[in-house]
Amino acid sequence: MASRLALLLAGIWLGALVLSWFVATANFRAVDRVLGVPVRPELEERLASVPPGFRREALRHLASEVNRALFRGFGLAQLAIGLLLVGLVWSGEGRPRILAAVTLGIVLIQVGLGREITWLGRTIDFVPRPLPPEVGRRFGLLHAAFVLLDLAKAGLLTGLAAILSRR
Repeated sequence: MASRLALLLAGIWLGALVLSWFVATANFRAVDRVLGVPVRPELEERLASVPPGFRREALRHLASEVNRALFRGFGLAQLAIGLLLVGLVWSGEGRPRILAAVTLGIVLIQVGLGREITWLGRTIDFVPRPLPPEVGRRFGLLHAAFVLLDLAKAGLLTGLAAILSRR
């Protein structure tokens, strides 16, 4: 029974992880759709006093804040899911235990990275583009590390689900 519940939990986690990638990207694409041609007359009327560059900047800031809240909340949810998953597989064989524990470890690293990305992201939200090279490089490296860890986590969850589904 614990193995089936662990498989379900791993599948839900993996699905939510993939969904988070799409949502984060969609939030930024929505800015371009909302401000694209033609702009809805109602929006154009309400934003008439705001220069076009500021409109985009403000909406991208909003998308950033939505994504920050999403990843902060999802990070906490992943900690809870990871702890539950480790608990469910702990009494079984070694491989599921190792995969679940490493996945949880990645989440712990990402929580720290997420705090740094959030802090740095807020400091650059309204900085003109292109960013100063040292800031852009640092943000890019932090973001790349987070994404690579997400991909590793997806691989580990896929492997864990494959092992659990054979039982």
